[in-house]
Amino acid sequence: MMKQEFEALAGYEVSFQDYNEIIEPMYMATNLSKQDFVKCIDRKRFALPTKKEIVRAMKKEAAHLYDICGRYTDFESMERLEATAKAYAKRFYGINWAADVTAWVYFNKGYEFDHLQRGCTYPKELVIGRGGREFERITLVA
Repeated sequence: MMKQEFEALAGYEVSFQDYNEIIEPMYMATNLSKQDFVKCIDRKRFALPTKKEIVRAMKKEAAHLYDICGRYTDFESMERLEATAKAYAKRFYGINWAADVTAWVYFNKGYEFDHLQRGCTYPKELVIGRGGREFERITLVA
């Protein structure tokens, strides 16, 4: 069974590493049909998060940074948000951060006192692109 067949039958995506090192050897070791084998696999263990789930996690992280704006700074939260944004761009747009120097991910900032453009800043919007082309804008904090 090919990875694409497995994903079509299961209804979710799995990583190449999990498929090659765990799922395929398990399938080859059984005499189950493809459909029965897919039913035996634990979705929670192997399913990659969907686009919607990743965006929800980024919005939650950005909302936290918005809530604490002006009181204290959470550098770890910002690092998690940046790492999640880069992983999102890699997975859904095929950006290889080690080799693609024209790719970018940045956050448009919102201000604590937006009407004055003053105060602390928080990540308001995520922008992903490569070269001169913008792929996607995601509003993190409305």
